[in-house]
Amino acid sequence: MNMLEYQQQCWSKSMDYWRDINPCLRNASKTVRYFDILHQMQNPHPEWSTPNHIIYEHQTLRLRHFPNRRYSDAKRPVLILPPQAGHHSNLADYSPAQSLVRVFQRYGYDVYVAQWISATPEFKDLGMNDIIRLTDEAVDQIRERTGIYKIHLVGQCQGGWQASIYTSLFQDKIATLVTAAAPIDVQAAPSDIVEDAQLPMKFFEFLVATNQGLMSGKYILWGFKNMQAEEHYVRKYFRLWKMIEDDDEEAIKRFVHFENWYEYTQMLPGKFYLDIIKNIFKENNLTKPGSFKLDGRPVDLRNITCPVIIMAGKKDHITPPAQAFALKNCVSTPPEDVVEILTEGGHIGTLMGTEALREDWTAVNEVLELAI
Repeated sequence: MNMLEYQQQCWSKSMDYWRDINPCLRNASKTVRYFDILHQMQNPHPEWSTPNHIIYEHQTLRLRHFPNRRYSDAKRPVLILPPQAGHHSNLADYSPAQSLVRVFQRYGYDVYVAQWISATPEFKDLGMNDIIRLTDEAVDQIRERTGIYKIHLVGQCQGGWQASIYTSLFQDKIATLVTAAAPIDVQAAPSDIVEDAQLPMKFFEFLVATNQGLMSGKYILWGFKNMQAEEHYVRKYFRLWKMIEDDDEEAIKRFVHFENWYEYTQMLPGKFYLDIIKNIFKENNLTKPGSFKLDGRPVDLRNITCPVIIMAGKKDHITPPAQAFALKNCVSTPPEDVVEILTEGGHIGTLMGTEALREDWTAVNEVLELAI
């Protein structure tokens, strides 16, 4: 074998070697990327996507105003009540492309969001009565700021029954009530949450006692995940690996952004959490007028007479449509002033999915224009 043949043989073997090892190296870099993303998810930090500023703060309430830069003469104010279910309140302003705040802004509304911040032991004894009081403080701040007597009130998920209770007690301050994926009659359809809530009250009291009188959002999140355990503990990680293999950077970005919101948890006042378990999920008291009182006043949804818009998700396994639409049977609003909207999505999809925001929440805005 001459020198040239030897060099060619070495070159050929070298090329074979790199052909064999290159996929391994490529796979190794993707594996590093995969675990790097998982590491990032250990420290979630959700953020607001639309410019805003805090105009009022008291106890666990932080009232944010989102100035409408497109319309100097904005319409009647809208106050959004995100759920207090252990997650961050930026559900209402999740991303530039998925923002309920921006949907209302596009229709010319002056938008406010009640951000519920993580409770500290100082506020462990705040109950349902206190949250309704804080909601009233937020409403009065908006009314004083704008000079408009009645506002539109929008409740997302748990914020929906909160908005309903508030409207029943302060009907004179609300122009239109909007609820989305909100449990009103929890016996109208079966759901895992309602089933889990039938555990002895001492179980929930124990969870609160382990956290200095607070309810940890981590416990609530674990409950949500266990409803679809295979999805949350297996499938989503396979999907992430497939995104990395396909070099689908946009999909990876969306995945990380969602996990950044979903995995972030905060504390709830223990008394408030126990009030919810008892009155909403165990005793179904929203369907029983006067069965419980807040600040000495009986809660009676029949006091609601304003226009009502009810949204529910066809695929919602957390709040089935029947539980949400039951609100129409509890209020005194004339049937022609009650609008039902059934989205194609599930629970989160109804609240902040791109299709629901584009189609269904647009319909909400069109109804609101007629209600003014």
